[in-house]
Amino acid sequence: MALESSWVTYDGRMTNVLVITSNPDPGSLTDTAGDVFAQGARSAGADVDVLDLYDAGFNPVYTLADRRHYLGRGPVPRDVASIQDRLEKADVIAIIFPVYWYTMPAMVKGLFDRVICRGFAYNPSGEPGALAGKAMRIVMLTGGSQGWYESDGIGEALDNQIVHQTLKKYCGVTDARIVYIDNLVSGDDDPERREGVSEQLERLRVMGESLAGR
Repeated sequence: MALESSWVTYDGRMTNVLVITSNPDPGSLTDTAGDVFAQGARSAGADVDVLDLYDAGFNPVYTLADRRHYLGRGPVPRDVASIQDRLEKADVIAIIFPVYWYTMPAMVKGLFDRVICRGFAYNPSGEPGALAGKAMRIVMLTGGSQGWYESDGIGEALDNQIVHQTLKKYCGVTDARIVYIDNLVSGDDDPERREGVSEQLERLRVMGESLAGR
């Protein structure tokens, strides 16, 4: 995971950072990673908002109300609008989740299906949506190594689907990339493996600090 320089030019206002996590276990490494990214951003003086999709009771299921809104026949569902407000306010967005069966879990897919939707994140007219101009990091926790994902074609598929097609092509997010926290084994307390995770979390903290820096 490469370190990166600050992308925000300080203009007299506080940088807004939104961290979104998705894991049913409040003691999970997913939530720890979200906390670490948030800590780094706060240390740079950012205003940090953390959204735990499970804790918030987010419903990932695409509903009839969502379809009516998509077709222009109804308003944005209230629970969707509240998250869209938080996304729109943010300058930096980190979405953090474990990879299940080589892709995002249902909760995060629901976030894309229901919240990062037409009329908000992109427009049929081609006008920029609410995410254009923001920095986004998709932080994926994986059992396999980053090298394995990248060499086996899965990493390329995820990068194409999430970053290039969804965020860049549709949503106009030019500063978007996938970040791996890899080689994980649930419940493994081996000191060497835990040290490896600690190093990755420290890089994530530095990333949060850098993205929110002045």
